[in-house]
Amino acid sequence: MAARKTTAKPAAKTAHGPHSTVGVVGAVAGLAAAGTAVGVAVHRHAARRVDAERVGSAAGLPAEASDAELREEDPLGPSSRRADRTALVQADDGVLLAVEEVGPLDAPLTVVFVHGYTLSMNSWTYQRRSLGAELATANGSRPRARLVFYDQRGHGGSGRGPAEHSTMEQLGHDLAAVIEARAPRGPVVLAGHSMGGMTVMALAEQHPELFGTRVVGAALLSTSSGNLAELSFGLPEFLTRIRAAVIPVAAWTMRRRPGVAERTRKIAASVISAATWSLSFASRDVDPALGRYVDSMIAGTPVDVIAEFYPALAGLDETGALEPLRAVPTLVLTGDSDTLIPPEHSAKLVELLGGPDAELVEHLVVPGAGHMVPLEKPAEVTAALSALVRRVGAERTAATA
Repeated sequence: MAARKTTAKPAAKTAHGPHSTVGVVGAVAGLAAAGTAVGVAVHRHAARRVDAERVGSAAGLPAEASDAELREEDPLGPSSRRADRTALVQADDGVLLAVEEVGPLDAPLTVVFVHGYTLSMNSWTYQRRSLGAELATANGSRPRARLVFYDQRGHGGSGRGPAEHSTMEQLGHDLAAVIEARAPRGPVVLAGHSMGGMTVMALAEQHPELFGTRVVGAALLSTSSGNLAELSFGLPEFLTRIRAAVIPVAAWTMRRRPGVAERTRKIAASVISAATWSLSFASRDVDPALGRYVDSMIAGTPVDVIAEFYPALAGLDETGALEPLRAVPTLVLTGDSDTLIPPEHSAKLVELLGGPDAELVEHLVVPGAGHMVPLEKPAEVTAALSALVRRVGAERTAATA
């Protein structure tokens, strides 16, 4: 007991000293940017109220943009397809998860989209708009799919649970709850980006019986099955060593002194912005509106949420969870210049799923794309997801013929 007190006291003091500022900057730039599954809208109700002027400006909205405008407006172009319905799904520990759906309830297939670390469901804005038009709108015949989007716990419009529930296991349970509540019958395709892909793997480990029966296809985008703590994020070796030393102390500060961390984050906004853009995109001429919205999303995610989920990512090992995915067509997609989760991790996933010659696995490397490939190269991602849905539909038709 005495030893624990001895180590805790200096950390608490450091949180208020000059070393703490360096630590928190390192952690926010490292944890927040290192999780850069960032979206294109600050979807959290409280964050929208507090940051409406800043976020609205970044999105090209009026300075006095309302919550509704921030929720519905697409900062990167025409309005995203609005939800046909919204819902709250209760997780097994009582946390309420915000859900939005596009397409009719009687569509023959449901596609569930799972976002990543520091994202909201609106990170899928381009896919929601394009796939919503292609799959969820009838072209003289029955729509092919219903699209379901939800915010992971602690992100976007969803509630927060206790810190000890910030685990991949819990995220798997949450996905199961969304499927049970919003797609209780019929075939389902799962699409996960970054931490969202890890969530799909967690579900496979917990409920292997769903794959090949209810779950008939999966897309794993810019994700990994483990060894994330060893990533360099494209940094030189000496900076990687500094990051490894700073993050544990600063993560403690972010959890226990979130006010200090939030104030430091505002001071260090330009440093964080540079790190975030570098880790998110491969292109150096990324649309400034997109980059500013990345910054807004990072700024809208509480630092204690970032810190609570970091251990789950750093300690991830889902290599034993992939066997159920071998039963369904699976798309593994990555950007060729992803420095956050390098393409080698996708190649490893393909190998674990049966190798490049496996009949049910498609491996797609998108040129000129970084970690945020759904935003940086939306047409390529949308086309790949559409092809997966068509393939699943064709195979199901052939099986019932």
